[in-house]
Amino acid sequence: MTELLDQPAAEDVEPSPYRLVDCDVHPIMKGGMGDLRPYLSKAAQRRLGLDERRRLTTAGHREAVSIPRNLLYVNQAGVLRDDARAPDGSAPGADPAFTARQLLDGNGIDRAVLIGGEVLGLGALPDPDAAAVIASAYNDWLAQTWLAADDRYRGTLVVGAQDPALAAREIRRAGQDERFVAVLLPLTNILMGERHYYPIYEAAAELGLPVTVHPNSGEGIFRTSPPMAGGTPTYYVEWHTGLSQVFQANVISLVCHGVFERFPNLKVVVTEGGIGWIPDVVWRLDKNVKGLRDEVPWITRLPSEYVADHVRFTTQPLPEPKRRSHLHALLEVARADRTLMFSSDYPHWDFDEPLHVLTALPPATRERVKARNAIETYGDRL
Repeated sequence: MTELLDQPAAEDVEPSPYRLVDCDVHPIMKGGMGDLRPYLSKAAQRRLGLDERRRLTTAGHREAVSIPRNLLYVNQAGVLRDDARAPDGSAPGADPAFTARQLLDGNGIDRAVLIGGEVLGLGALPDPDAAAVIASAYNDWLAQTWLAADDRYRGTLVVGAQDPALAAREIRRAGQDERFVAVLLPLTNILMGERHYYPIYEAAAELGLPVTVHPNSGEGIFRTSPPMAGGTPTYYVEWHTGLSQVFQANVISLVCHGVFERFPNLKVVVTEGGIGWIPDVVWRLDKNVKGLRDEVPWITRLPSEYVADHVRFTTQPLPEPKRRSHLHALLEVARADRTLMFSSDYPHWDFDEPLHVLTALPPATRERVKARNAIETYGDRL
């Protein structure tokens, strides 16, 4: 085992082909779930309540079928930026052309990785077949509605983790479209290191697609969603602040179960999961694995090395301490020069404007966070 912090920082050997890559942009469906109707069979439309028997409305961005979402913890100001609403009055983030002008042109973004807004909570559905049907239809909708609208968009194909065999099949189907650069895995109450997910990881690694996870608004609410430590929070501010618990638990699970030994080419992108917890988790893992090696003999390297090689994080929400030196120390320990990628979280309320975020980073790290780390993570598909 080598001491990770003694390794030199990564250096670029060639100029980046892109100035800026945004790794977390949420496309919104103008008509809610009704937009999936053209991509569903008649039987699936009836099963989901989206057929001609039910009058669908787009007023207020309502949905005839609601994927489980957070109805307990409400952000009083809403979760979408109202200035991201297109001229036609559709929901913020629902118009590919307007998003391209406002976000991409306005910020010099060369590539935007799209992570489905309405399907983040897909892991909470108890019906594995319904989850698989929605995932497949959504991937087709995303390809035809957004990926075809602007060459700067890249997609994250979504799967239902409830049935890993169906999920692996969908990865191999939708992943034939090389405009998809990653797999979105809506989290469930099963930690990511468990063997349940192995068919998904196998298919993703086979196609060279990183597996992306993201808060899904069901944490601690639905029985099939990831639980939160300590019980049910009372307030939105508690719930929102505590979301990073979920990602800590899953990174620990991935390392301890030896997922990266079994799938040496797999990368996992923790999107919008924060980074302030990374030092404590990797330090505790490094110490504990040294003392408890007999329990996990398949771990052949320091856990901090697995994280540096296989796990990627995004900037939003970036810590903003009063002393910038504190942020820089955190970034050094987290190996941000290798592991951190820029994300705006457009069009959500806590959107991070690139100029503000990137100026807080040390110059050498900044250049890699802007694009190079994303290029190395997503590969030629980007």
